[in-house]
Amino acid sequence: MWKLIALSIVLELFEAYWQHSDTLLGSLAKGYHFYKKSIFLLLFMHIGYLYILYVSIAFSIFNWAIVVILLLKTIDIVLKINLIEKVFVKQKADDEFLIILETKTAPWLYLIGVFTYPYLLYLAFSTHFI
Repeated sequence: MWKLIALSIVLELFEAYWQHSDTLLGSLAKGYHFYKKSIFLLLFMHIGYLYILYVSIAFSIFNWAIVVILLLKTIDIVLKINLIEKVFVKQKADDEFLIILETKTAPWLYLIGVFTYPYLLYLAFSTHFI
């Protein structure tokens, strides 16, 4: 169990690394880089999501913690794709919205997933194997 959680931490660190930027617009631009090549590449870059799906299926875990992880990650990915299309593909973002996206972000913002998802995975395992 601990190796699976450690791997989850590593994958979340990878996601935090490639998404990290000084602004949300910069983070979206990094996502757009993969989106331009293929939307499937962008989805694959969210490897933590795919890993949680794998763990859920492989260990037949579908409790509240897994559902929360999958729900939050799905909302995150769909929102990013929606924002990428609005800002970069269709270029229909308002000036006020672009100002919000250009606001500086805290350095720890991208580490929220590193602390949240592995802990929820731990809870999923601990409630599953009781």
